[in-house]
Amino acid sequence: MACPLTNGPEEINQREAFGHWEIDTVLLTKEKNDCLLTLTERQTRFEIIRLIPDKTSASVNRALLTLQEEVQFKSLTSDNGREFARLHEVVPCPVYYCHAYASFERGSNENHNRMIRRFLPKGTKQTTASAVAKIETWMNQYPRKMFKYQTPLQMYRGG
Repeated sequence: MACPLTNGPEEINQREAFGHWEIDTVLLTKEKNDCLLTLTERQTRFEIIRLIPDKTSASVNRALLTLQEEVQFKSLTSDNGREFARLHEVVPCPVYYCHAYASFERGSNENHNRMIRRFLPKGTKQTTASAVAKIETWMNQYPRKMFKYQTPLQMYRGG
């Protein structure tokens, strides 16, 4: 059972409805370089990964504006990072913030970030949007025991 979100409705905590997303960034290096924006749909564990130029709220918001054309957001749950301080300006849904130092409240997203590190370990100097897309495809086609070995892609499509 997942730990409850800050001010989050029980529907999100129980993973009963589609469209509730966990969001985070993954830094590749300590220098100011490209980073990854990761979104995990809570019910299906479907993953979206985008390469963004830096870890700023402007870069995060630009990526989200593009994603809204193809993805339904009922809510977003993030940590308290500065890059997520302005989410409410671009998404027409509630934004929930985890308690400080409680990344386990976005457990699916943190687990997926660990999976990404298999391919892009800390200190990776460069990557491409194509390489990131391949990682995203692999993650969404990885069978999950919790779904009776269906993939997140199958679950996302109503499989």
